Amino acid sequence: MKTKLIILSLLALTTGLSRLNAYSDHRGHKTDSLEAVLAAQRPLSDEERINAYKELMWGYLNTNGRRAADYARKAVALSYGHDWQNTRVDALRILGLVAYGTGDYETALGYFNHALALTDSMRNNSNYQESTIDDNYAVLYGSIANLYNMQDKAHLAIAYYQKAQPIFEKYKWLESSAILFHNMAELYMSMGNYDEALLNFKKAVEYGEQSEDSLLVAMACKGLAKVYIGSDYDQAEQAAMKAYEYYRNHTDEEHNDYLTTLCDLGRVQLKGRNNLTRARAYAQEGLGLIGEETGAEQRADVYSLCSEIALAGRQWAEARDYALQALASDTVETYDDLSAYVLLAQACIELGERQQAREYVAHIYNGMERFATSHYQSGLSQMQVLYETEKKQAEIEQLVREKQLHLWGGLLVATLLLLVALLFFAMWRSVKLSKKNAMVQAKLEGELAERVRLSRDLHDRLGGTLTALRQHLTDPQALALTDEAIGEMRNVAHHLLPDSLRRYGLRTALRDYCHSMKNVSFAYMGQEEHVPQEEVIYCIVYELVNNAVKNASAQHISVQLMAEPDFTAINVSDDGSGIADGPEGFGLQNIRERVAAANGKLDIFSQPGQGTEINIELPRNK
Repeated sequence: MKTKLIILSLLALTTGLSRLNAYSDHRGHKTDSLEAVLAAQRPLSDEERINAYKELMWGYLNTNGRRAADYARKAVALSYGHDWQNTRVDALRILGLVAYGTGDYETALGYFNHALALTDSMRNNSNYQESTIDDNYAVLYGSIANLYNMQDKAHLAIAYYQKAQPIFEKYKWLESSAILFHNMAELYMSMGNYDEALLNFKKAVEYGEQSEDSLLVAMACKGLAKVYIGSDYDQAEQAAMKAYEYYRNHTDEEHNDYLTTLCDLGRVQLKGRNNLTRARAYAQEGLGLIGEETGAEQRADVYSLCSEIALAGRQWAEARDYALQALASDTVETYDDLSAYVLLAQACIELGERQQAREYVAHIYNGMERFATSHYQSGLSQMQVLYETEKKQAEIEQLVREKQLHLWGGLLVATLLLLVALLFFAMWRSVKLSKKNAMVQAKLEGELAERVRLSRDLHDRLGGTLTALRQHLTDPQALALTDEAIGEMRNVAHHLLPDSLRRYGLRTALRDYCHSMKNVSFAYMGQEEHVPQEEVIYCIVYELVNNAVKNASAQHISVQLMAEPDFTAINVSDDGSGIADGPEGFGLQNIRERVAAANGKLDIFSQPGQGTEINIELPRNK
């Protein structure tokens, strides 16, 4: 689900709002008079002209993006003849915001990054105060974070929000801080990290209350309610009621948020209080408010709540119809659609429509796998972008240091310059190597985090839903099918990254995993229960076994682990179809990357139709 950007202008235009109010009354009176000044016969000085350009680009921003961009370009061109770097930053930001408003995110990012680089150079210019530079950084970080937020790139958005956060807190920008923490909480919730979401929503409430802005408090409380539903219904109801009290008095301007709050209160009554009457009252109010202005997500949420209530009341046909309406409301497939498929499966089973139920269960499993893969790949891609960004920042800082060295280096003899150059080259090689290792480590940490998140989603979300579904089943065949699905889901969730790995060590975790698979044997040689890099080794074996089962059609797989004082050896062999000629798959490339990062060795012996043997040796650091 795409995270909603809350009051975008407050983050993107922290300093621009005051200008906008001063420069235009939204009927063009001020902008008209300024354009008349520019068209007058009297020649204007560059200072008078640049001030007019600045006022016009801000004045037109909310009413005519093309005109705002035109004047911003003129301001950029004129700024090069003078020491007007801050004016150029403002103009570049206007160009970025205009591109952002038209959905041209790549162009917008280019303008924002150009403005950031220019702000970096302002730090060495005594004409600009620290507060001016901080202001530029804050609004640019916020704008870039919002841009990534709109593209569902949660890791990148959070990284830039976190860059803006200390500046907002430094200058006590309470409203902007409340919005920033709210946006980060929404992103963490979309990633399944409810602990971080809870902390950030609480921060958003704190800053919202300090700013005495009831809308900001309501937004944060609405988010808190969603986090608490399913774990603490008392806290969920308390938070939802605070939001409800505000949105009930502002239903026209906050229509969609009011519907979301009604749905949250309905689920509190349904699941936490077992009060069908009150839950149905909230749902009926939501149904009555659906209109043309209703967002697709809110419309689907209301219909899903109605379906849940109908199921609880054993009104199977009504539950099915509402679930179908929920799916039809939002044409963009999201993770939340899986909940609608669960409702449909349950209703169809009770109605005796077993074939339809099987199809909906298949949608659930396929959707879980598809979204898990998508989130994993997206996370790796975003880590790559973060790595490249940090690398570029390091290069900029090195260039700044190099320039300073050159200023002083003219006083030194040629031999000293040569020594400095050699030292710089050694530092560059060291930074390059450390960045590469950091990227590999970030990818490994990202994979482990994704495994934990996916395991939690399977166990908590889907597991709880299927268990709830089973309680309403009466057909023996449906019960058996559901029990099998629950068992398989729990098995997969457990073995993604088992708790036994941390508690009892690699030997126990791998033995349990191999014994859970058909025709997979496991042997361990060594006395130690714990060995170095256990999580990395477990992920390698897990991926090799799965590849042998899924891609090589192996009938028997052997896993051997040898723990020696100087190294840990892994041997995985199978009698499958072997590895085909051609480029290696993504999974094998990942394994090679992990082994290389640990200074290990990997050997593959495979013949078509004669199986595969993979040997890995990881040294232990003394």
